Amino acid sequence: MYYLVLLLAGCLSLPCWASLTQLTKPELALMQSLYQQQDRALSGTELNKHLLENQFLLATARQLNPELLKRQSSVGFDNDYHVRRMMVTLLIHQFPALKSVPKVQLEAPFDAAALSGLLGLYPADGDYQPEQLSHWAQIKLLDTPKVTLAQLLTSQSMQNRFRLHQGDIGLLTHQLIEWRYYADLAAAATPLLAQQGLTLTRLNALATGELLRPPMLAYLGIKAQLHGERSPYLEALRANIPGSEIQRYYQRHRDDFRYQSQLSALAVTFDTMKEAKQFHKQLGKRGPLPALKAAKRRNEFATDEKAALHAITREHTQRWLAQLAFSSKPGKATSPVRTPQGRWAVVYAEQPQYAYYPKDSETVRYRALESLTTQHAAAAYQKRFKHWQQQHGVKL
Repeated sequence: MYYLVLLLAGCLSLPCWASLTQLTKPELALMQSLYQQQDRALSGTELNKHLLENQFLLATARQLNPELLKRQSSVGFDNDYHVRRMMVTLLIHQFPALKSVPKVQLEAPFDAAALSGLLGLYPADGDYQPEQLSHWAQIKLLDTPKVTLAQLLTSQSMQNRFRLHQGDIGLLTHQLIEWRYYADLAAAATPLLAQQGLTLTRLNALATGELLRPPMLAYLGIKAQLHGERSPYLEALRANIPGSEIQRYYQRHRDDFRYQSQLSALAVTFDTMKEAKQFHKQLGKRGPLPALKAAKRRNEFATDEKAALHAITREHTQRWLAQLAFSSKPGKATSPVRTPQGRWAVVYAEQPQYAYYPKDSETVRYRALESLTTQHAAAAYQKRFKHWQQQHGVKL
């Protein structure tokens, strides 16, 4: 298939420098200890696979989803911000003595009015112009580490960026203190790491891999994406599933496409919930026809006023009540339900009849594609991961 050709071509183009491909015993021991503290029980083999899989996902992100390497959401903090926070946790966990590293109190290089003047109005679309970023990159906020106004601003969440445009000097100062603190912590940790055969660079790669694991698994279709969204990668897989495969899926799973096509049902509406509850009680005790007579009501599904139950389909003219009937449990009346018109409805249905969605219906196509896309994504993921292992001599 076309998408598999693209898949293999993509795998062959993964750069060798994209990720860590071998982990040292000190790195594994550190991460094992950290996960145990977080109540994440992984065996040594599971841990090795988990961390190397993270690096595979990081390499795949560089190839397929490079925007994700900067930040996961346009309204959130950038990845460097999150990685620094993860690294603080990791370093202090490994070296408790680092808790003594102080947070140096800093002052903002200018006041609120000057900050607002430098930034101007927050852009309506949230995007900055290249000229703005170039100008702000010339404004240095810290020497150690070197931090410019552009760096600090673009690292923040949308909410924080808006606050900075309003001249929030307290927020600016807090972020500078945190940036300086991380630099001091990293400097103090470097010789301690060296004693254990560890480096900040490799730990940073491990932290980045862990950070990007969830969004990349979602992007590749291994985990569900928010709001049922599909990445361009998944859309491409989905678009290349042939109709013949959908038909084979239908034949294998035909029972999944059976649906209630007709019911014998009644629906009664009332002005008040009290009346509806009384009818519901009588319906349960005496059955449909006696309950209707006692309430002096008629079945709103029926044209014959004497009929207790009436055969309906989902296309009945009383669409809202019909959908309520088809969503109810056969043989059991619904509790009083508020209708869109502000009345109270009680619906009862029994004797369901079943049919099958046609093999060429949109329902079949949609459900089949949902399942087949997941299957194709899982197969493609395993091919990618296996090729990455072979390419880099990774043994799990």
